[in-house]
Amino acid sequence: MMTPRERVKAVIDFKKPDVLPWIESFFDETLVKWFREGLPADKVTVIEWVITSGGLTLLNWPAVLGFDPYSYFGCQNMHGCCAPLDVGPIPRFKRRVIGESERYVDLITETGAIVRRLKRGDYKWYNMPMFLNFPVKDKKTWEEYRKRLNPEDPRRYPKDWDKDAYVEVFDNYQAGITVLAFTGFYGFGAQLMGIENFNILYYKDRELLQDMVKHWEYFTIETIRDMTETLKDKVDMVYLWEDMADKHGPCISPKIFKEVFLPHYKNVTSFLKKNKIDRVLVDCDGNISPILDLFAEAGITGLWPLEVNSGMNAIDLKKKYGSKFFLIGNLDKRALAKGGEAMKQEIDSKVPILKELGGYIPGVDHLVHVEFTYEKFKEYSEYLKKQLS
Repeated sequence: MMTPRERVKAVIDFKKPDVLPWIESFFDETLVKWFREGLPADKVTVIEWVITSGGLTLLNWPAVLGFDPYSYFGCQNMHGCCAPLDVGPIPRFKRRVIGESERYVDLITETGAIVRRLKRGDYKWYNMPMFLNFPVKDKKTWEEYRKRLNPEDPRRYPKDWDKDAYVEVFDNYQAGITVLAFTGFYGFGAQLMGIENFNILYYKDRELLQDMVKHWEYFTIETIRDMTETLKDKVDMVYLWEDMADKHGPCISPKIFKEVFLPHYKNVTSFLKKNKIDRVLVDCDGNISPILDLFAEAGITGLWPLEVNSGMNAIDLKKKYGSKFFLIGNLDKRALAKGGEAMKQEIDSKVPILKELGGYIPGVDHLVHVEFTYEKFKEYSEYLKKQLS
């Protein structure tokens, strides 16, 4: 029998596993809601926020709420054993409440943005924050923020960073895949400026845009350099967060992507390939079809979550791109949450075909959201697992 790690590696290398793996990620709110609906906490495996192996501190992303939903349901975690690198601003902004009303609370986040969230404790739905302000507005505020993006800051690596010991742990880990995670070029800019402000920068101040993207390439490569050159192919997959599309298509044109972002993508993926890391998955919501050829040229080899509501279809993508991309997700969260025949039809119409085509791992087409009841998710998990052998 293959280990969980071997199964995922087989699929993303377009080989046949003994059993098809299944990957999910959960919103914290969903799990809190499920406890109220009967999730038996006394029967799950209790873990810590960090796990320790051989004296090393490894991130288990996410060690949600003190238990492991992945082993409980029989799926795998998207992030597996994630390399413990700090790729955020240092020092962090102090997360604190700066305003409050009967319905809302305003917060400063650790990245410096100001967000407004609904005061809601019943977890009947997941509510996205409303972004009110962003830390970078112009050249002056960018130059100030850039001081927090110093790749040489020793706090970016764990205190117990021991190269030989980490190589041994990453080599022997079998509960899932090993992952190196960081943010992509568009996601980084939109996070600091907001989508609208970052988009118009191409027309308003192209010099600032180029400076930000150039620095992010430098910051990314230099931050991950020691970890990458140490672990090399002990890292199974790079996870790149890059939300740059909505339901109707990418937030930027293919022309801008090719002109501004593509050269920097190539430099990062070339650095990874020099160190024997050639599986790079992009986490991008929305409809990314118009830029998939550019993703392939950039060195991207995997796609998640492939949102059905945005027109993404894994079968069509597999037939068009073949082994250029391994695919994860694409099971319509809306149909699955209904349960019954709607759930079964969604699985039956995709999983057997994609399993045969290869290079596909099933899962919900984003994080498992709070519209799922505990019973409906159990029904989905039990039915899906029958399709994996």
